[in-house]
Amino acid sequence: MKPAEARRLAEQRTIEELITAVQHLSEERDPPFEVFGADHGHKLTHVLLAMRIRELLDTGKPMNDAYREVMAGVREVLRNE
Repeated sequence: MKPAEARRLAEQRTIEELITAVQHLSEERDPPFEVFGADHGHKLTHVLLAMRIRELLDTGKPMNDAYREVMAGVREVLRNE
């Protein structure tokens, strides 16, 4: 996972565009715009994270705050306790 790719997508794409990309990637098809990643699974991860960030941006939250909030959630999930 590359958090910078999720951030880039959240900054550049609308929620509707991201939803379309998820649909394409879920069917193992290429999305209608460029998403960087090793395979469809990595790309899907980036788009799903971008959607979470974009949703916060659309509520008026600043990018840095939205990005930190989503990534803190990811760290919490990954913590092995």
